[in-house]
Formats: sequence, structure tokens, C-alpha cells
Amino acid sequence: MGADSEELLGLFPLGLVLLPGEVIPLHIFEERYRKLIGERLDEGEFGVVLAEDDGIREAGCTARVTQLIERLDDGRMNILVHGGRRFRVIEVREPDDPEADYLRALVDYFEDVQPEAADEVRSAVLDVFHRMLVLMDVETPREPAGEGPLSFRVAAAVDFGAPLKQQLLESQSEEQRLETLLTVMTTLLPRLELRKEREEAIRGNGKGY
Repeated sequence: MGADSEELLGLFPLGLVLLPGEVIPLHIFEERYRKLIGERLDEGEFGVVLAEDDGIREAGCTARVTQLIERLDDGRMNILVHGGRRFRVIEVREPDDPEADYLRALVDYFEDVQPEAADEVRSAVLDVFHRMLVLMDVETPREPAGEGPLSFRVAAAVDFGAPLKQQLLESQSEEQRLETLLTVMTTLLPRLELRKEREEAIRGNGKGY
């Protein structure tokens, strides 16, 4: 991407990571973010970036409001947003009144340089993902629905935490993202299996007493 893709975008720093294609609920209560969302309820995008103690991360994801669930009398809102395009922050523009207005940033959009992954990696990820869902007592485990890269769909379906999701968001290789998820999920399997065994043992001990 180059100068042609640069754009001034309103920012919503949060303690979470939004991925392309992911749908998340947001509760809007601060005045500055009520302004941001109010300006984009009908159309337009804003940027969700991970907020940390030392500031915001450079890479984020655009969001579009898909549903206004509830608007409260005091101006607070509950909404659903849908993740769109990934971007990098080039320059942050501070508002004159940070209590009443929101951050803006000049951003540059980016895409994958390696959008495809080997079938073997995809199959391995789906196999381990299915095993995880079974151990988590999901009644009908299946490939996560939606469009876009499998890595983002898997990461949106299970709470892997903000640091891992940020790592996936920044990666421009689908195969690299899937390999990262495969490593993490494979590591988690023994813990899930142990928890499942304990739950079944507890249920078994409760019978007949």
C-alpha cells in the first residue's frame, strides 16, 4: 500500500483486538466515543486499536456498526460492530478537548502478502479446532462460519486473548497465522482433556449418593 491508501480515521482504543470479519458487542458510554459512534451509526468506519499502558498499538482494524441494540436515555449505546480492513497508524492527531472529542489518525491499509496456506496446515488446524470444541462441550462442532481467512475465523471463535490476536492481526501471512494457531491449540489440548476428565469424574462420583 502507498500514499493513495492513506486516510484520516477516527480511533476507538480498547482493551481488545478486533479481527477482520469478527462481530463483537460494544458498550459506548464516554462522551467522546458517543460522538464517534453517533457520527457513524448509519455509514462509515472507525478504527479499533488495542490500548496498552504505554499507548496504542500501531496496527488495528476498521469497524462498521451493524446493529444498534439499545440507546439509553443518558446517551449510552449498546452496539454490534463488524471488523473490516487492517491498517497501520502513521500519525496520531490529538483532539483539542480529549474529554469531548476522539483521537484521529492518518492510517495506511494493508493486506496479506501470502494470502494462501497449504492444505495440510488448514486441515491440521481444523482437526485440532474440532477436538477443542468437543472438549469444550460444543454440541455441533464445525468450521467457523463467515468469509475471509480461516485463521481470523478460528481466532474469533475462541478467546485466545488480546496479545495473540494482535500478533495474528499484524501478520501478513495466512500460513504463518495458521501455524501459530496450531501451536497454541495443540498446547491447550492437554489442559482441556484434563479438565474434561475432572468434570466427568465429579459427575460420576455424584451418582448414587
